[in-house]
Amino acid sequence: MVRTWSDGAVGAVAVETCPVCASLQVRTVEPDWFVVELDRGDELREGEPAFEVEFRCQDCGSRWN
Repeated sequence: MVRTWSDGAVGAVAVETCPVCASLQVRTVEPDWFVVELDRGDELREGEPAFEVEFRCQDCGSRWN
């Protein structure tokens, strides 16, 4: 559980579980690209689909979006 001190409310943490083995040892896969200048991001990634978060299970190795 995560506490938010700004408003005194208590929030919940969403946990991703592996769809194959139900493990909680899930991490995001870091993208292979980076943006040098944010103003030119659309020029650098022209024609590429929008970025999606990819997950990987540390236990069984499966990957999903």
